[in-house]
Amino acid sequence: MNMDWLTVIMDPMYTLGVNIWNSVLTLCFMSGIMGPANYTKAWSYTVDTLNPFFVAIAATMLNIFFYIGFCRTVGNLKENMTLETGLNIFIKMILGNAGINLALTFAKWLFGISATAASVLADPADLSMDMMNLSAGERVFYSFFGIIFLVVAIVSAATVFITMYTRIIHLYLTAATGPLAISCIPGGPGIQNCFGAWVKELISKTTSIIAIILGVSLITKMLSGKTLITGVAPGLEAAGGYVQNMFLMMLVAAFIKGADSWIKKTFGL
Repeated sequence: MNMDWLTVIMDPMYTLGVNIWNSVLTLCFMSGIMGPANYTKAWSYTVDTLNPFFVAIAATMLNIFFYIGFCRTVGNLKENMTLETGLNIFIKMILGNAGINLALTFAKWLFGISATAASVLADPADLSMDMMNLSAGERVFYSFFGIIFLVVAIVSAATVFITMYTRIIHLYLTAATGPLAISCIPGGPGIQNCFGAWVKELISKTTSIIAIILGVSLITKMLSGKTLITGVAPGLEAAGGYVQNMFLMMLVAAFIKGADSWIKKTFGL
């Protein structure tokens, strides 16, 4: 017999906390899977306004860094200016000129790969935490301490929401400012490192949604049907389930917040 209606009557705060958590988690996952292009106005602003603006700046910077790189090479008394050195500088100039016009295309290509991989790996069952299957003792316990669960659910949901949507904003800005990083290529050692840093940041931010989906799926499956607190008195079983559900939300929120850092450390990005 379905007893969910009894839970709603006895503990509206607990039910509200579960609904807030599941709604926010589903919303953030769906927006992360679909990618930045899902927000039509923001993506159009990035493509039609921000990218042309930074391309225009990058075109000027490309010439400046070309002259800087050329002067640094000519002024290096330890190495002679050879044909190979000159060709190297001009090749970087050509690649930089082509790259500033293709930066957004490259970023969009990565977004598509990430979205495809995330949609394949995502399991709809992991987007909604089943925390309504409560025993009679847990219902009574939650009716008294539901306010604490609600606070934890709101804080955890807010952390997930802020982290996921901040990631999307970073993707917009990283894609739009790509031409600036690419214009640094002819500048030589030191200056051209800006391009490598931009590529690493773009890859880590783009692929973080895949790590987030895999991590949340593993956490959900690890704790699904598993009671962390065992061997306690029967009267404490309700408290054990109460703590476990809060621990689940905090663990998911903490992993999502640290997913980008994990990718950078693991793959040296």
